[in-house]
Amino acid sequence: MTNVEDSLRLADVDPLVFTVRAGVGQVIGAAAIDVVAPLGLAGAGVVLIVGGLPVLGCALLIAAGGLLAIAIRLLARNGRTLGTAAVGARIVRRTTGAAAGTSALWALACGRLAMFDLHRGRDPFAPAIAPFRFPLAAATMPARPQHGVAPSLQLDSGERLTLDAALVLGRDPSVSADAAATIYRWADMSRTLSKSHVRLEWDGRQVWVTDLGSTNGTFVRGNGASTPLLPHQRTPVPTDVVLEIGDRTLTIRDAA
Repeated sequence: MTNVEDSLRLADVDPLVFTVRAGVGQVIGAAAIDVVAPLGLAGAGVVLIVGGLPVLGCALLIAAGGLLAIAIRLLARNGRTLGTAAVGARIVRRTTGAAAGTSALWALACGRLAMFDLHRGRDPFAPAIAPFRFPLAAATMPARPQHGVAPSLQLDSGERLTLDAALVLGRDPSVSADAAATIYRWADMSRTLSKSHVRLEWDGRQVWVTDLGSTNGTFVRGNGASTPLLPHQRTPVPTDVVLEIGDRTLTIRDAA
């Protein structure tokens, strides 16, 4: 008989599963566009300034600086610089598959980034498993569970909500027609909640949580650590666990 805790354990998904490292040619091509070309412009600008054409030389230096700044910004934001876009690749962190972030140059210098081929493998930014698709709604109101007694949600602000229908929480949530749910606007002065941050469902036996691609993520707290949920992945969680939603928390309480 399968242990109940094992059946409720969060999926441990390799963020770089099915990805393929970029080839040497792709690395050289991207570097030529993002680094060599701007440095070449800068060198030409210096030559023009020394040769008595300061206006044109300064223009080339400004253009070179602008190209380098754009490359650094794109590397930090999503790993798709002009060079990597040209060769069909993306640069992300080796361990998490996430963008380099504000420490992009330091991570690059320390060898913490890697380039992946988007034509031969999965884009690291794409979901590691297929996103859950909500069934077509038969009516405008969310369906009620057929079995069991619905659990409740204990918010850190003191409110208590009953999860007797699908519920979307956020700063100013909205739902689509094919994923009907009730909504709860959660006051958030710190603005760490996304407008539509998380969706919770009860199917009569199991609580399901889906992070709706929020900016700050949704975490399940347990065993002294917090586990992030994969965005847009419908994940089963047991009752009596704490969800961290931005700077807010809620506890899923069993009906009993």
